[in-house]
Amino acid sequence: MLATAALAVQGQLTIRRELKEGTTETYKVEREIKQIVEVPSMGEQDMILTTVATVAVKTNKVNAEKGSADVETLTKVEKHAMDGSIASMMGSQAGELPKPKTEKGTLDVRNRLVIAKDPKAAPAGGGMGAMMGMSGMGPIDAQQLLTLIELPEKPVKIGDEIPFSLPAAATASSAGLKDLKLAMKVVGEKEVDGQKLWVVTYTGSFKLDLDTSKLPKKPDQPENPMGDITLTGNATIGGEGLVDQASGKTVANQMNIKNDIKVFLQQMGMEMPARGTISVKVSLVK
Repeated sequence: MLATAALAVQGQLTIRRELKEGTTETYKVEREIKQIVEVPSMGEQDMILTTVATVAVKTNKVNAEKGSADVETLTKVEKHAMDGSIASMMGSQAGELPKPKTEKGTLDVRNRLVIAKDPKAAPAGGGMGAMMGMSGMGPIDAQQLLTLIELPEKPVKIGDEIPFSLPAAATASSAGLKDLKLAMKVVGEKEVDGQKLWVVTYTGSFKLDLDTSKLPKKPDQPENPMGDITLTGNATIGGEGLVDQASGKTVANQMNIKNDIKVFLQQMGMEMPARGTISVKVSLVK
């Protein structure tokens, strides 16, 4: 067991995640993606994609020297429904429920979860997710769904703005994501049902720059009916989370993303502006 805590020294906080072998925690994830696409000759077309899932994280072997642990995740999707005019166009593709998925990875004392890449998985970045330009439309797995609060590397004071970045694995399934810039603050503390929590806020932005014709493809990978896509645009991120003071666990996290992009369908020679939002709510249930 690697026990950690929030230590206060001369007004500064060092917040670390507790890693304990044999423990399991389960998170509920509620994600809603809303997009409006301007289709030539058809006008604005909308889409709402709702996903509700649970992600269980089991901590296995702990390496105290490295400050990390091997973990195994189990993702169960309870709802995956698509509505709107774009859903009607896609027909039977909408609303298919993925099977439970088990994955392995690591979790460290800064609460950074990295899932090992599946060598059998198709390269990310094509399909509807690429057309919408959204990191939230990649594979439905623990890395995509579970947005835990990354803890500061160094001691901080309440109100300090701290730049941070996501692990490479966290953005690998979102091909085309560039210039990701994030900053967080520990803005205060609160108590809920006797549990002492840190309140954390964060903001950020990133660019989208993707050409699916340049992505690697597997021999058995199905062709995208829309052909290859070029996508450019910008997005902003904002959110607030709660971190348990005793264990460093993420108790809750609400992340909101706004995107404004242009999609070019290479095969059809058609450009379509798109805009929308992604809302991801994560709650520790046990």
